[in-house]
Amino acid sequence: MKTEHTPSYDITPSSFTQSYDVTLSRGAAAKRPPWIGRLLRRCLGPVALASLVLSAAASAAVAPEPGSEVPPIIAKSIAFHGGEAYEHSRTELDMCSKSGCFHVEASQQGEQYSYQVTGLQRDTHLKVRVTNHSVDRWFDGHLSPPAAEDEQRFRDWVMARVYFCFLPYRLMDPSVRYQDLGLVDWQGKQLHLVAVSFAPGSSTDASDHYRYWFDPETGRLELFAYSYEGEPGGLRFRRLLDHRRVGGLLFFDQENLGIEGEDLDIADIDATFVAEKMRSISKVTLRNIRVTPLP
Repeated sequence: MKTEHTPSYDITPSSFTQSYDVTLSRGAAAKRPPWIGRLLRRCLGPVALASLVLSAAASAAVAPEPGSEVPPIIAKSIAFHGGEAYEHSRTELDMCSKSGCFHVEASQQGEQYSYQVTGLQRDTHLKVRVTNHSVDRWFDGHLSPPAAEDEQRFRDWVMARVYFCFLPYRLMDPSVRYQDLGLVDWQGKQLHLVAVSFAPGSSTDASDHYRYWFDPETGRLELFAYSYEGEPGGLRFRRLLDHRRVGGLLFFDQENLGIEGEDLDIADIDATFVAEKMRSISKVTLRNIRVTPLP
């Protein structure tokens, strides 16, 4: 039985012989950060910038079908968690759970990125670096470029770790599909729920489904959950802990709970389901965080 789930891939040698207010005035368009521009291009229709004024009262009574338009609560959350600082910084940290630690180095300059993850994969010291256009890997310190047909597997291995360190910014990826489910009750507190899926073929885990719960007032990410396939598949739920800001970016640890089995529906996850059905698996902590601004 699995004790925790981070998407895993057999990639050892043997298997391969400062935050921004998103409520923008009409005159702010020329000054808005580039990440806001990318969000605007994906927001609902030709909406004016002023339409990004966020209000919980504007939550739709009927949930729309999943689409590529970014819900305003996502834009608000990205702004609260770091906004432009995500796109002009270099971050180093250690992502640790009871299965071990991975060292993550992430540089972002606008739409150009370089992500590197180092750690043990089985008995091999593995380092993989991905950029917009390349994938490099090292086994036990020796450069060993992957074959073209294996590059996506290594890219996914890196992104499976980077993804959770840099939420909610990663929710701006073009492959993400959204369903804004509006306000829901969570143990007497109102949270804004968004369901997320991914474009088919965008990764080896594109069939997974996610749900994110946000504070509707600040946009702070409070909880998230996801489904995954396997033998058996299952559901994971993450409760976010110890939010702290480093270099303008908001980081957090995660309490990891789960349940394995067939015929589980992520839509069933609420506070009662978590309390009665899910068990504690591990705690994911981010350590030794360093953020350096880039021009």
